[in-house]
Amino acid sequence: MNNNDIIYQQQQEQKEKKPSFFEQLCSCIYFFRKKNVMANEKYQLGIDTPKSHTRKICVLDLDETLVHSQFKGENGYDFLLDIIVQSQLFKVFVTVRPGVEAFLESLSEYFEIVLWTASLKEYADPVMDIIDPQRRIQTRLYRESCTQVKGGLTKNLNKLGRNLKDVIIIDNSQMSFMFQTENGFLIKDFISDQNDKELDQLLPFLIWLSQQSDVRPVSQLYQQFILNNQFTRKSSKKQKLSQSMILNQNRIEKQLEVPRTHTVNHCDFEEINLRQDAGLNSPHIELKIQDQTDDDDESKETFEISSNC
Repeated sequence: MNNNDIIYQQQQEQKEKKPSFFEQLCSCIYFFRKKNVMANEKYQLGIDTPKSHTRKICVLDLDETLVHSQFKGENGYDFLLDIIVQSQLFKVFVTVRPGVEAFLESLSEYFEIVLWTASLKEYADPVMDIIDPQRRIQTRLYRESCTQVKGGLTKNLNKLGRNLKDVIIIDNSQMSFMFQTENGFLIKDFISDQNDKELDQLLPFLIWLSQQSDVRPVSQLYQQFILNNQFTRKSSKKQKLSQSMILNQNRIEKQLEVPRTHTVNHCDFEEINLRQDAGLNSPHIELKIQDQTDDDDESKETFEISSNC
């Protein structure tokens, strides 16, 4: 079997989702390792995960959730990795989902983050070292920790050893949380869209979720969060509009109520009278004449113009 046969060999996956290109590679490489099934199960039961119990756990998937990897850089990429597995060299072109580093930084303030991928350690570690240089994610789980089911792989959250009310998993494949569907959040696949905003939009919900007594069912709580935000935004807009209308009304009333006084000379008064006779002055204007004596030789008359609207 040559290298091309190894790379393109496929395993049977769930019907509704075709396995990603890199999952195919992992599958065939994993085949050559010939792990003993019983030994593998024993390893899975010994998963080393956060045990502080002070914060909830957020499990993050890697491929098509945080990054997209391929063997060709035709559609652009962020970095290139040389991966050696079983003495074979693979060039992997990796595209990072927009906002990953800022997302991990903010999320780590509210959750203990666990990376759980169906990919191999030889691939996942160098990718995570680049996209998470500050090691916000201290726990990494790989293909060996997954459970085979229906010809595919799933992630049994019970192996984390935590109460499931405190565990959320974010993955682009529903099969990854088929054992605990109420704990799963299905995120949109990421391929190469540089305008992708999924992580930015998801973060406020996760921060809110970290304060809830039970994260389940995640999907329903997400809908509740969205509806509450929409109602809050509408109420805020109505309140601002109402305040604006009140201010404008008060401004108009003040303009109509406050008398305006102008000082004009005799010629100006004659012009005002002429305009009034011609019907050119503004309606509802009342003219009141007051005598005013000035120290200068030139005398003036002061008229108070007030609105009777």
